[in-house]
Amino acid sequence: MKKLSFIVLILLVIILGVFNLKREPFFKIKHIHLKKEKTISYLSYTDLIRLASNSGISKGLYKRLNKQFTTPYIFNRKQNRDKSLPLFSKPYIRVAHWNIERGFHINTIKQIFNDRYSYYYSYKNNIKDAQGENLKKELGTLVNSDVISLNEVDIGMPRTNYKNTVAELANAINYNYAFATEFIELSPLIYKSSLDPKHYLGLHGNAILSKYPIKQARIVRLPECYKWYETELQKKSLLENVRRVSAKTIFKESILNEVRRGGRCALIIDIELPNKEIITIASTHLEDRCYPIDRFKQVEYLLDNLKYIRNPLVLAGDFNTTTTDSAPTSLKKEVVKRFKDPHFVGRQIALAAIPGAPIASGLVTTGLSKFFQFKDPAALSIPIFFPNQERKFFKYLQGFQFIDGEEFDTGGDSNKSSNGKKGFLANSNERQLKGFESTFKLEEPRLIAYFKLDWFFVKPKRGRFLPFNGQTLQLINRSYPERISDHEPIIVDISL
Repeated sequence: MKKLSFIVLILLVIILGVFNLKREPFFKIKHIHLKKEKTISYLSYTDLIRLASNSGISKGLYKRLNKQFTTPYIFNRKQNRDKSLPLFSKPYIRVAHWNIERGFHINTIKQIFNDRYSYYYSYKNNIKDAQGENLKKELGTLVNSDVISLNEVDIGMPRTNYKNTVAELANAINYNYAFATEFIELSPLIYKSSLDPKHYLGLHGNAILSKYPIKQARIVRLPECYKWYETELQKKSLLENVRRVSAKTIFKESILNEVRRGGRCALIIDIELPNKEIITIASTHLEDRCYPIDRFKQVEYLLDNLKYIRNPLVLAGDFNTTTTDSAPTSLKKEVVKRFKDPHFVGRQIALAAIPGAPIASGLVTTGLSKFFQFKDPAALSIPIFFPNQERKFFKYLQGFQFIDGEEFDTGGDSNKSSNGKKGFLANSNERQLKGFESTFKLEEPRLIAYFKLDWFFVKPKRGRFLPFNGQTLQLINRSYPERISDHEPIIVDISL
């Protein structure tokens, strides 16, 4: 009898053990946490060829692709803090954000962080003498960042010499980092580029570097509003070809075909400060090849996923607040766009009795709307005559409330802004006399080609972790021949 009881007990333990091995936790953060650094890709070179071929995606390939898009890569280096030193070297932490344009100039970015004085003396002659001291200040400001959010990060792409651009920068400054795959870049395969199969990974996405340990990470995939793979392979219309020639001739900008799988996302991480407090950092990149209303839906979806966060939160990224869309166009698209636009329809009705007025009103209102929105995508929207399609996003952000009752700090106090300016979002983003300091500009025409695309939005906690000193660091980019990136880096300080 005792022997039978013992056997039953052993069987029960085995059954419970199997059950526990199979049971999944109620809430699981998907992430890879590695002690030894290596590039994470779940896709083989053969997988990439199949993704480029449009021959259908098998069940196995779909699972690997989905895993690539939903699993952030975390690398924490072993760091032992010297307990004889104070917890913080300053009463705030500094967060930087930079869309680094694939990382074409990653070596130059590393030079800035490793030896800013070498960078300064190499390129200070490319700006006016009077701006030299300001360049030196900008370099010091950026280098002293504790957290760095990055957009447009390449890993294993021929255009950036197959480098892991985020790992290179993180290793150069001895920071931890997390990476989220936004796209699998397939253009090199589609257009028959010469490739190194051993090093071609095709990864492109968002990253966050942190001086402090990264405790966990997750990825939020944003609603799709542009089908990159299908649309980029389509034959371009005559109107689109004219637009591309005009962009090259007038604005000195090339519109490239980018065949890729995937879509926009946000990388969200929790970092642990030396005093054991947790702060959440989110790096996102909204779609430029869709209308502002579609970007608004992406923001709605993202904030709906962030609203349960009770930690202080810094939301950073390229929000592509251009007030327009850059997707390929056609005559049909332009006609449909206008007749779906209530402001356009309203003008036609309001001015129908005046000969020629409905047509002329389009040119006048477009010009004046661009003037009102110059450097200020948050500008007031006047329906029918001077609409601002991006305004809805900023109004929504201003009234958004988290589950703990906190809201984004959208204030602008002259004593908290970097230049004494006050107004909406001046604490976290640098304002100017007209709107905000631009973070993106086209070469020509200089009077209208300035845009504020990159932003910080900060959720404090119980009167702490408040944003101040928001800055756009333009001279760093402008001092370098042909610019380091097509975006300027920005910073904000968060009080402790």
